[in-house]
Amino acid sequence: MEEKIISNQNRPSIPIGGHPVETGDYIIDTIAINEILEPMRHWIQMRVPGGIIYGAPRLGKTRAIKYIQNIFDYKYPNQWLNLRIKTRKRKTPNEDAFFEFFLKDVGHDLYSQGKAVAKRNRLSNFLMDKGDQTIRKQIVLFIDDAQRLTDIEFEWLMDIYNELDSFGITLTTILVGQNELTHRRSTYLTTAKQIVGRFMVHEERFYGVREMDELSYMLSSYDEITEFPVGSNCSYTNFFFPNGFNKGFRLENEAEYIWSSLLELRAENGINKKVEVPMHYLISIVNHVLLEYGANNVDNIDWPTKTLWKEAIKVSGFIHAEVLQS
Repeated sequence: MEEKIISNQNRPSIPIGGHPVETGDYIIDTIAINEILEPMRHWIQMRVPGGIIYGAPRLGKTRAIKYIQNIFDYKYPNQWLNLRIKTRKRKTPNEDAFFEFFLKDVGHDLYSQGKAVAKRNRLSNFLMDKGDQTIRKQIVLFIDDAQRLTDIEFEWLMDIYNELDSFGITLTTILVGQNELTHRRSTYLTTAKQIVGRFMVHEERFYGVREMDELSYMLSSYDEITEFPVGSNCSYTNFFFPNGFNKGFRLENEAEYIWSSLLELRAENGINKKVEVPMHYLISIVNHVLLEYGANNVDNIDWPTKTLWKEAIKVSGFIHAEVLQS
């Protein structure tokens, strides 16, 4: 069967399924991301040993860190090395597994060879070599799902920090995780101050979307900031709704109705707590409209209606999740 190609005067030619919205491989700029970006940059510039970024599940913390890492790589090339690892949940901490996954996440080819001591030495040598190649002699380590880290794993990380420090390499560790992180910081202030001093000097909360203006900012990225393919000058909104886009319609201008619909549906379901919409659900809402009614679908339309936005909110699962948590 011949692969279907989409193409017209206003849009680039991309195989069906190949757009980032279809693959799910894209990150949208938000006010919440920018609110944590500057403090993190300051931590790095001041060589703070560590800090925490915390927030509720599904707010988009992992994607936010990827976005910030890309920004740092672009704005500060070779000033410091950005690395990102993720924790694994284990019943019992295991030194061999800890350093193996660490090596694997930072891209070392020999991550599985040898015993724990060999892996640990291999990691230290790798970090020293990479850190020494940067201008600032500094490594920034992002640890995702950091609330899973145990006390002994913090001790292993502290050994790595001390070894790098003895060779003149600064390790700034940024722990990213759920609200439990800030509670543990409070506990460690009395039980393990050395952990706070190495990894939790500062803290910043990561938020979901709390106001209509924040939603508008996020949607504007689909209209103007996004582009695919690179150099095409075709935003995501333009690609999926070319006719509406050419007529001057923008997703940013849909924010007021989407936000009021979110509040209305929450009220109808008896949800009274302060509104904070995780990025997971907002991306799902937009994706539903783009994919189900955009130009790549046989049922495509010029521009989404209010009915379709409300439909997207309902199928996103946001209201159901709010009901379960209320």
